[in-house]
Amino acid sequence: MGVAVYERDTSATFRSQGYRISLKASGADALHDCLPSNLFDLCVATSIRQATRMVFMDPQLNPGFDKPTPPADSGMNGFGVNRLTLREILLADLADTVRFGATFERFEQTGDGRVRAWFADGTSTVADLLVGADGTHSAVRAQLIPDAIVDELHWVIYGKTPITDTTLEWVPDILVDAFARVTRDSEQAFAMATCRTREPVSRAAARLAPGLRLTDIPGYFQWITPLADASLHSADAAVLHRHAADQVRDLHAAIGRLIAEADIAATFPVCVASAWPVDPWHDRVPNVTLLGDAVHTMSPGRGDGANIALHDASILRDALARATAGKLSFADAIAEYETQTLRYGFAAAAASRDSPFTSRSFSPPASTALSCWDQFAATHTAGDIVEATVTGHLPIGAFVHVTDGVDGILIGAHPAPGSRLAVRIKDIDLDKRRLSVVTTGHDTHA
Repeated sequence: MGVAVYERDTSATFRSQGYRISLKASGADALHDCLPSNLFDLCVATSIRQATRMVFMDPQLNPGFDKPTPPADSGMNGFGVNRLTLREILLADLADTVRFGATFERFEQTGDGRVRAWFADGTSTVADLLVGADGTHSAVRAQLIPDAIVDELHWVIYGKTPITDTTLEWVPDILVDAFARVTRDSEQAFAMATCRTREPVSRAAARLAPGLRLTDIPGYFQWITPLADASLHSADAAVLHRHAADQVRDLHAAIGRLIAEADIAATFPVCVASAWPVDPWHDRVPNVTLLGDAVHTMSPGRGDGANIALHDASILRDALARATAGKLSFADAIAEYETQTLRYGFAAAAASRDSPFTSRSFSPPASTALSCWDQFAATHTAGDIVEATVTGHLPIGAFVHVTDGVDGILIGAHPAPGSRLAVRIKDIDLDKRRLSVVTTGHDTHA
């Protein structure tokens, strides 16, 4: 199957790619399916060291919630990765496949079942399928689904502070290697994460993908502050940095210093957005589809956006491979993919909208409301660890309650009713609303 990628950026390093992406087990599994084994291993080797705790604090860093993060081996269990590193690995060996500096403008049907894509420089290309993977402000979606709604939730400022030889001497321990959140008047005032790779990227590349050059990324603290002033949405990095500093003046002095010592040029605004569900379009336009944020943009509250996008890629690849092998028609393959991504993608978007990390809640129209099961299935997969409360006994184990609207069966263990356990998901059957879990051996509290 021939594939060509048209990228609007003029090069792989044309602009900042942002900072950290967190991959859960589902995202790691999809990435593993889509990459050669050595490149997946390179993603893991260059991944960000696991956080040791999640902590919510008041303005003076007094913790109100402080929970250790269970250690887990990076790999199929999930991992964090720098966006630029992941992008460079995904582009490996694709020099003849990717055309940079190609800004999509519109598509048109050719009349023989194919589709022509036009670009800003006046060039065009014809294909059997056009996949719009062009993000939240997708030009493909704008033509394909002109009435699609993307809800603007709020704006934030992203920044990063390099970790130098002396930085860790003055940064409070509670902020290091943690997912840390500071609240003021019940609203998030500051959040940060520590980003240090497990292995220097150049050394990992030399070991696992000789000839592939990766940009070295020294350790840094990624931080976020609110951006409520709409006049600053298009401000430059220096103005945004000053605003971030003003936002934290009443917080602990270490937070002010973290922002003061930031890489000012790496400061940028982000609109946190969330897409409303859309109707299927396959019967209307069968040879154009969408992937990731281009169809179901979601807030980063649950860290699911990249995971869902990678799952899209894996599902679409599998569907096209089966069509190529003659196991189903090309049209049925695309329809199958779209049915799935619209279901789990918008379930994940709804779950992210309503998470505690979002600045305000969002209520979709009743006709598009998604069930608790849909949301749970979209944001969890086999192998994930969740907390559950034992509600009763069975001959083979126990009934457990996992979250609102989602109950399951604990297999092979009989803990006392009321026990709170960390359990590992064994299987999720969304169609039958069945969840099976196994114990990890750790009581959280009884």
